[in-house]
Amino acid sequence: MNLPFVRSILAIMIPLSVLPVRAQYTDPAAVNDLGGPQEFTLRRTELGKQLKTGYLILFARKTLPEAVHYREDNDFFYYTGISDPGAVLVMDIAKGKTLLFEPEQSPRGKQVYGANVLSLPEEQRKKLGFETVLPLAVLDRALAGALGRETDLWLRLTFPDKADGARPETGGDYGEEYSHPYGDPTPGDRAAIRKLAERYPAAHQRDATAFIDEMRNIKTPQEIAVLRRNGALSAEGIKQGIAHARPGMYEYQIEAQAAFVFRNGGASGWAYPAIVGTGEHINTWHYFNDRRQIQPNDLVVFDFAADLDHMAMDITRTFNISSKFTAEQAQWYAVDLECQKAVIALLKPGNTYEQASDAGKAVFTKNSIEKQWFGFPGHFVGLATHDVMLPKGPIKAGQVVTVEPIVEFPDKQMHFRVEDTILITDNGPEILSSGVPKEISDVEKLVGSAK
Repeated sequence: MNLPFVRSILAIMIPLSVLPVRAQYTDPAAVNDLGGPQEFTLRRTELGKQLKTGYLILFARKTLPEAVHYREDNDFFYYTGISDPGAVLVMDIAKGKTLLFEPEQSPRGKQVYGANVLSLPEEQRKKLGFETVLPLAVLDRALAGALGRETDLWLRLTFPDKADGARPETGGDYGEEYSHPYGDPTPGDRAAIRKLAERYPAAHQRDATAFIDEMRNIKTPQEIAVLRRNGALSAEGIKQGIAHARPGMYEYQIEAQAAFVFRNGGASGWAYPAIVGTGEHINTWHYFNDRRQIQPNDLVVFDFAADLDHMAMDITRTFNISSKFTAEQAQWYAVDLECQKAVIALLKPGNTYEQASDAGKAVFTKNSIEKQWFGFPGHFVGLATHDVMLPKGPIKAGQVVTVEPIVEFPDKQMHFRVEDTILITDNGPEILSSGVPKEISDVEKLVGSAK
């Protein structure tokens, strides 16, 4: 990094006479819940030990989303705790030095859109863990001295993930852009990767994703504490949605009951759009429209969870809107639940995800629906609902994974999904979403029980 240039920039930066004391999108409460700035410093230090040489660059999101609260790029947030559109993290790995670059705001911009970290007083920046925050306009001049020679440049070369989408799902989104005749040829972070290669050809671009994912896969004690809170909050939301469910309601009204609980409980938003599937939509696994009026005896698949301190959750329950399952519905619900319990029972260190999957498949085979088995019925959860890596190989303490087997018969408009989010501990599985019932009799009692 061009340190003389950086020092000269710091010397000429003139503080404003009146500075804001809090950034618009960076939430100090979330930062502290996750261990404080020192925790994010430790994460960067650990990543640097693994990368060993060269420089690391991570990019924040560049633009605000439409009509929802801003949620930062997961990898950028994981190593900074900062949420600021357009920010860039640059780390000199050998020296352990980190710089944060951010867009410089006009007074009018700060007034209208709120301050970013660059606009904060120095003391407030230090409290967030960054003594040196520079204008984005000088980024390339600072990089010139570092990347103008042969060195390693570590980037996330694979796809970003997001609250409701895994890395491969983002890759699919990019594929749609590539295949559209008027699509973006460099969607998302692809443009930044290409520009770095064009501007600094001597630097060897290397992919940091595998190192990032290994760290993210095992949750810290602070992340586990937040996930426990989110499991309880999300379960309460699902529970309230079911308790207020009655024939004649619209799907969105069930969603609204849970959404209120989430936001009233401190969530910044949703881990993913609500799925309230009924009638002809029930066999659409990710049905988000939620506009249909629910008819008597309709099955309801209710899949929804909160986003709390940038940590996701995933819960699904299936119920009959008139409260009592029909005999056939109860039969297949019981199969789905038996399968889920069989998988969960094996989620402990010393076992493998393949063993857990085989236990679930045995239940499907016993009930002659083995063709509906597609492998381990779940995914990891963390910063993303569909978090990094796939559940395979040895089961490790600190992993958080869903179990959600699906039994369905589209010709009968039947779909059964009982989903919980599970924390793997040294003592076995801990069901984070246990606050919402799933035994048949308990579910039937809960439906419509709110006064």
